[in-house]
Amino acid sequence: MSDQLKTLLRRGLSAHEGNRPEEAEKIYRQILDISPANAEAEHLLATLLTGQGRNGEAIDLFESCLSSVGANPAARCNYAIALESSGQIEKAIDQFKQAISYHGDFPTALYHLARLEIPRGHLGQAVDLLGRLLGLKPDHFEGLLLFGNALHALGQEKAALMSLDHAAEAAGITPDMICRVATAHLRLGYPGPAQGLYQRALSIDAKFVPGLRGLGQSLAHQGQYAKAIALLKTARQLAKDTDDIDLVLADITLKCGDVFGTIEILEAVLKANPDNAMADALLLRSKAKLASGDGTEFAKEAKNWAKHHMPIAAKPVFANTRQSDKRLRIGWISPFFCEHPSFKLLGSLARNLNRHEVELFLYSATPRPDDVTRSWQVMADGWREVFGQDPMQIADRIRKDKIDILIDLCGAHPTQPIEVFALHAAPVQASLSPTTTGMTQIDYLIGHKEVFSGKLANNKGLSEHPQKLELGPYLPGELDDTFPVSPLPAAFNDDIIRFGCIDKLANISDETLMCFARILNKITNSRIVIQDDVLEDSYAAKTFLDRTRQAGINRDRLDLAGTVAAEDRPALFAQIDIGLAPFPAICLENHFEMLWSGVPFVSLASDLPGSRLGLAILADIGLEALCAHTEKGYVDKCIMLSTDLKALASIRENMRDRIRNAKAFHAPAVAREFEESCREMWQNWCLRK
Repeated sequence: MSDQLKTLLRRGLSAHEGNRPEEAEKIYRQILDISPANAEAEHLLATLLTGQGRNGEAIDLFESCLSSVGANPAARCNYAIALESSGQIEKAIDQFKQAISYHGDFPTALYHLARLEIPRGHLGQAVDLLGRLLGLKPDHFEGLLLFGNALHALGQEKAALMSLDHAAEAAGITPDMICRVATAHLRLGYPGPAQGLYQRALSIDAKFVPGLRGLGQSLAHQGQYAKAIALLKTARQLAKDTDDIDLVLADITLKCGDVFGTIEILEAVLKANPDNAMADALLLRSKAKLASGDGTEFAKEAKNWAKHHMPIAAKPVFANTRQSDKRLRIGWISPFFCEHPSFKLLGSLARNLNRHEVELFLYSATPRPDDVTRSWQVMADGWREVFGQDPMQIADRIRKDKIDILIDLCGAHPTQPIEVFALHAAPVQASLSPTTTGMTQIDYLIGHKEVFSGKLANNKGLSEHPQKLELGPYLPGELDDTFPVSPLPAAFNDDIIRFGCIDKLANISDETLMCFARILNKITNSRIVIQDDVLEDSYAAKTFLDRTRQAGINRDRLDLAGTVAAEDRPALFAQIDIGLAPFPAICLENHFEMLWSGVPFVSLASDLPGSRLGLAILADIGLEALCAHTEKGYVDKCIMLSTDLKALASIRENMRDRIRNAKAFHAPAVAREFEESCREMWQNWCLRK
C-alpha cells in the first residue's frame, strides 16, 4: 500500500473514531477511487455505513472485501451486525459462528451470538457462550447483564443475581449503566435492589431522567405510589420525551382507581404519538372499566386498535393434518404463567385435561418466572419460553410445533405478544378474554354462555365468533375446607349489616360508588368494607376517599383495608354479610373466594364488555336472582337481602353445598366440555376448503 493510501486511511480512521462520519466517508471513498479493491477501506466504510443504518450499501461492501479480510474476526462480526440490522438473522448467526469456529473464542462474536440465541429460546447455548465470554473478560458489562437475564430465565435465581451484582460493580460511576442494571432487577421482579441502584445513579446525577423514572417505577412496584408520583412528575419536567414516564403514571393512577385520570394521560400520549401501541392497549383496558361506556362503541374502538397496531400478514399454508378426531395440540400463550390470578382460575382446567385427547403447549411470555411458573411447567406437554422474542419468531415456533388451536389467555394486554395472532400462528385461534380483542384473525371468543347473553354478542358486535360454554372455563383455586363458614355477622352485631367490596379500586366505577351511597342511605344500620392492597398507600387511599365523598358516601360508614395476608382472609369475609360486586368489571378470583366463604354477592350484568362474569358464576350455583340488570335493580336487591336475615343466614350456611353440587365447579366436567369445544372448533376448520 502506498504512503498516500496509508495516510488517507489514518485520516479516515481518525475522523471515524472522532465521530465525524461525513468526513470519514469522504476519505474512505477517496481511497476507493484511487484503489477500487482496497479491502481495508471497504471494511471500514462498510462498518461506518452500518452505524448509519445504511445496511444495504454496507453488506455489498462487506461481501466484496470479506474474502480478503475474513481472517479478521472483527471484520466478520461487523458483517454479521450489518446482516442482523437488515433483518437477516440466520445469516448473522452463521457469521458469528464462523468467527468463533475460525478464530476461537472471540469476545464480540460470543456476546452477539448469545444475544441472538436468547430470543430464539436457546437459553442453554446462550449461557455457555456467555460463560466463555466472561472467562475471557470477567468485567464485560454487557455480558454480565445478559448472563443474569439468561440465568434467571433458566430458574437459576441466585446465580442470576450474582451476575447482576457483578454488572453493577462493572458499571462504575456511569449513571446510564447503573440504571440498566437496576432496570434488569426491576424487570425480573426485584424492586428493592432496583431502588438502591437507581438511588446510586441519582447520587451521581440528581437530574438523570432514567434514574428518576426508574426509582419512581421501583417504588410503585412496592406500593409506594405517593412517592413514585412525585418522582415521576419531577422526571417529566426534565424530560424531552415523556411517553415512557406517562405510561408509568397511567399504570399507577389506574391501580389507584382514577380511571378518568388514566384515560386523560393516555389520550394525551396518543395525541402526540398515535403509534404508541402500549398506550393504546392500556387505554382500551381502561375504557373497559367505565360503567358509563357503550358496548358497541367499545367494540368499534377495539377493532380500530387492532387495525391500527396489528401487522398485516397473509395466512400461511399450515402443515397440520386435517384429521377431525386426532389428538389435538392446543397452545396457550400468556405473560402471566407466574404468581397471578390466572393460575387459580385456569390451573385446575389445565390439570384435568385428558392428555389422550389433547396435548397442552404453554408459550410463556413471562418476564419474571417464579415458583408458580414451575407449577405451570409441570402441567405442560410442551413448554416454550418466548419472553422477549419477536412475534414472528414466536409464530414460527408455534407453527413448527404444529399447534392446532392457539388460545390467548388475557386479550390486548400491554405485555402480551398479541401480534402473534395477527401473524396467523395456528389454523384455529381463540381468546379467553372477557372482552372482544377487535382482531379478525382470532376466530373464537371462548366463554360462559351467560357472558354472551347480552346484546353485544347477539348483534355481531364482537370481532370473534362466540364459543359458548355451559360450564367454566374458569374455576376457583384449591378450595380450603380447613376453615368453617362463619355465622352471619349481622345476627350477632345488633343487626348491623356490613356489605363488602373485595376488588381492585380500578374496577369500582363512579356508578358503582353512587349505588353504594344509595344503599347506605336506604339501610341506616349498614356499613361497607372495601379491600384492595393499594389502600396501604396514602395517595391511593386519598384518591379513593375523594371519589367516595363525591359519590355522597360518609367516611364514617366506610371501613378500608389494605393488604390482607392469605391466612387472615377468612376473618375478612367473616365480617361481611353481603358482597357487592363492582361493575362493569370484577376480579373473578375474589368472588369465587367470597362465595366459598359463604358470602353471597349482588352483581350487575349489562351489555358492557366483561360485565357478565358475576352473572355467570351466580347462575352456576342457582343464585342468578342476585344479579341485576339496572342500577336500580342492583340497589333494590341489596335492600331486599338485608331485610331478611334468616334467609341470608340460610344462603350462607348452604353456600358450600351449592358449590360442591354445582357441575360448573367440578374440574373434570369443565375440562371435558372445554375439550369438546376445542374439538368442535377444530372440526369446523377441517370442513373448510
